[in-house]
Amino acid sequence: MSHPEPNSQNAEQPYSEEALKIMAKARRRAGFSVLIMLIGFMTIALVVVYRLSSMGSDIDTRYAAQSIALPAGATVISSQVADGIVTVTYATGGDTAIRLFDGQTGELINEIAILAQ
Repeated sequence: MSHPEPNSQNAEQPYSEEALKIMAKARRRAGFSVLIMLIGFMTIALVVVYRLSSMGSDIDTRYAAQSIALPAGATVISSQVADGIVTVTYATGGDTAIRLFDGQTGELINEIAILAQ
């Protein structure tokens, strides 16, 4: 009882010709699907690399200014860069003002005085 006899009906039988053709067709379809998926992943990776490499050069040209001019003794309250413009809020004495500078040249575009009411 501890050694069952092998049953001839449960033995592995070779596949028929029709079954082999169906399995080959399924393998081809699966291979084609994997190939399409890999091409898609490579395309996405190339787009990401391109966007990252082209993004840095624009910032270098938009903010090439090496220095900006503020009045002597001014205390910078805040600064911000956006759209090629450097915005600096500063206080000097009892006055507060905002200066807008060109990010490429550092030239003063506009000065806005902040008045108390």
